[in-house]
Amino acid sequence: MLKKILKTIFCFMIVFSSLSGFARCLKEGDKVSLKGVISIKLYYGPPGWGEDKNNDEKLHEWILHLKRPLTCVTDVDTNNQNWNQDVQLIMRDSKEYKFKENYIGKTVNAYGVIFLAENGYHMTPVLLDDARLEVADK
Repeated sequence: MLKKILKTIFCFMIVFSSLSGFARCLKEGDKVSLKGVISIKLYYGPPGWGEDKNNDEKLHEWILHLKRPLTCVTDVDTNNQNWNQDVQLIMRDSKEYKFKENYIGKTVNAYGVIFLAENGYHMTPVLLDDARLEVADK
């Protein structure tokens, strides 16, 4: 009887340990909740995208510095070793940026839809579209 119980426990251990290796990857279009600290980061845009900082457009983008780095995002560009640390926030209503300025420097929960960088104005490999923010409990 003890041998049968031990065998069952061993089987469960094997099954559960193998499942952890198959954690679900995020993909473009997934609705997510992410936690992190908000900052506004300066990037350089056209015409030189940083090669001529005096004449290039100055872009001030909202960035969420994640409390826990992303572990898996399908089809993301992982060439940058820090691809999973920061997420650019895109709010659909431009008034939201002004309204949420008091969130800068605070830990927030950000809700939205994952999408992947497509052009030079996308500053992080992963972005959060239609971002909604609320101050997080400490």
